[in-house]
Amino acid sequence: MTQQGCWPRRLGRVLLVALCLGTGPGCLSFVHSLDAPPREQLRPSEMIPACSRNHVHIFLLHGMDPLDLANLSGLTEYIQALGYIKTHYGQLYHLWEFKSELRRIHLADPDARFVLIGFSFGANLARELANAVKDDGIAIDLLVYLGGNTLENTPPNQPEHVQHIVNILAAGCIWNGATMDRADNIHYTNVWHFGSPTHPQTRELLSRELAVVAGRVPYVEKPPPPGLEEAPRPRPYRTNKMPPPAIPPEWDFLRARSVYEEPPQPELAQAPRTSSVKRVPFALRP
Repeated sequence: MTQQGCWPRRLGRVLLVALCLGTGPGCLSFVHSLDAPPREQLRPSEMIPACSRNHVHIFLLHGMDPLDLANLSGLTEYIQALGYIKTHYGQLYHLWEFKSELRRIHLADPDARFVLIGFSFGANLARELANAVKDDGIAIDLLVYLGGNTLENTPPNQPEHVQHIVNILAAGCIWNGATMDRADNIHYTNVWHFGSPTHPQTRELLSRELAVVAGRVPYVEKPPPPGLEEAPRPRPYRTNKMPPPAIPPEWDFLRARSVYEEPPQPELAQAPRTSSVKRVPFALRP
């Protein structure tokens, strides 16, 4: 009797998992949906020139959340809507690609600024990414831990070459995280673990801190383009024209004349004005 009752529950679980996997990644992102950034969160980034914001490179690393219940992809679009177009989003397996991309950007752009954001187990990968580029002389301007419940208050979790660390924790199931000495520690009590990335305070903090990072980019005002060379002005128009040269009489036929200057036609060539000849219709002729 007990074994028969277990089969419906097991079948229901299998169908639920199959349904979630069949709908593709990110099918649960609607649980923590995001709206467009409000005006007060757009204002800090609007005060920074676009050329400075384009030097800020942001890398977001997701945790073991294949259905994107935390909606970290939505947070990526939210950051892009703030004006930071060079925002990269990746899963766990993108860690090695992010390492190469970060080193490439550092060599190509000396003014580049880097921000690392990791959620759940992605916070551990963000820490590893920061430590991996330390020997390359790459400084990290901002490191944000979102729900890094397994991180401890140890030096590897607080790299020295990171200028600012933010540690955001929410209510967890097993681990509740730790308070770090070199980080700004924020604890949400009104949301669960998967609600920390889209929390209103998280969005407000990112809007403010990203503007601080972009403000460190040196702004060099480009000189205006050189003016176009002025074209030579036309020569002045002379009103006192000289009379045309006289034409010899033998070349008089070359002189242009108007119709009114033509001599009258000979008498024989002119059509008669009145005719004394009586015209007879053709049909009456014999």
